[in-house]
Amino acid sequence: SFEVPGKVEFVEVKLGESVSQNQILARLNQRSFELSIQSATAQLEQTRATLADAETSFQRYEQLLKQGVAAQSGYDNAKAAFESSKSAVDVAQAQLDIARKNMQDSQLRAPYDGIITKRLIEPSQQVSSGMPAFEIEGNHGLEVNVLVPESLIQELTQDEQLPVHFPVLPNLEIKGKITEVGTRAESANAF
Repeated sequence: SFEVPGKVEFVEVKLGESVSQNQILARLNQRSFELSIQSATAQLEQTRATLADAETSFQRYEQLLKQGVAAQSGYDNAKAAFESSKSAVDVAQAQLDIARKNMQDSQLRAPYDGIITKRLIEPSQQVSSGMPAFEIEGNHGLEVNVLVPESLIQELTQDEQLPVHFPVLPNLEIKGKITEVGTRAESANAF
């Protein structure tokens, strides 16, 4: 799913297509993200200009205070404005960083190698953040949850390899690995 909302501009992959890690799957319309970056850049430049002005004013008051020509309150005000301007620049920089991250997040990339098993979006569709866009079946095996009776749970250990049999395929045996063992009964006395 996309981490940001927007309008789908294009979808690069089809159902059943193989994809590789980091391949672009779809992209949202870039216009609003570009405008956000432009706005954040302008805001950053404006705050930097304000900072430069506040710094000049602060330095001037600092010199005048040393010469005994300026009041302490004027110096304090100039120092506060300077500190405030530094904070405003930091906030504006953070806003620009967020806008850039949102632009990156407007391109949906494959998290790993696999096959598209479900496509849930189309071009021109409005999507919200977190709304499922694709389902990808990875090439890194299957994960299965199995309920085990309490009489057997203590005999199983993490990372143990076991043969796996399927009732519908009696001649097939594959190796399985225990990756997690629960500590609480789920159903009846099964863990």
